[in-house]
Amino acid sequence: MTVYLDICCLKRPFDDQSQARIALETAAVFSILRAVATGRIKALRSLAHELENSRNPDVRRAVAVKSWLDSLNPLERTPPKVIDDLKRFAPCGIGLMDAFHLAWAEYLGADVLVTTDERFLGAVRRLGGTMRCRVLDPIMLVRELEI
Repeated sequence: MTVYLDICCLKRPFDDQSQARIALETAAVFSILRAVATGRIKALRSLAHELENSRNPDVRRAVAVKSWLDSLNPLERTPPKVIDDLKRFAPCGIGLMDAFHLAWAEYLGADVLVTTDERFLGAVRRLGGTMRCRVLDPIMLVRELEI
C-alpha cells in the first residue's frame, strides 16, 4: 500500500496530547510511520508538502517534518495534471492546500491520503467516489491495516 500523509498528520505528534482524540491520532500516526520505516507500506511526498511546511511558523516542527519528508521519493515539478485536478477539487469545498495535496496524491498513485483535518474529510465525503485515492484519518488506516 502507498500512503500520502498530509502536513497536519505529520504535525500531529507536536500538538497538545492532553486531548484524547489528538493522543489517539498521534499514536496512529506513529504506527503508520513505523510501518513506513519497516517497509510494510510506502509513503510519498510532493511539492505541496514542501510549500505547506515552509509556511510553518514553528521551526522545530518544520525541521522535524522536513527531515522525515526528505527520506521519501525525490521531488518533481508540478505537472499539468496536478493543476487540472487542483482546479477540479478546489471548487468542491476542499481548501486550496488540501486540494493541492489530494491532486498530488492522485498523481503520485497513492492508495490513501491520510489526514487529521475534519473539514477535509467531510468535504471528501461529500464528493463521493469521484477520486482514485481514498482519504482516511490515521486511526481508520491503522484499523484497516491492523498495525
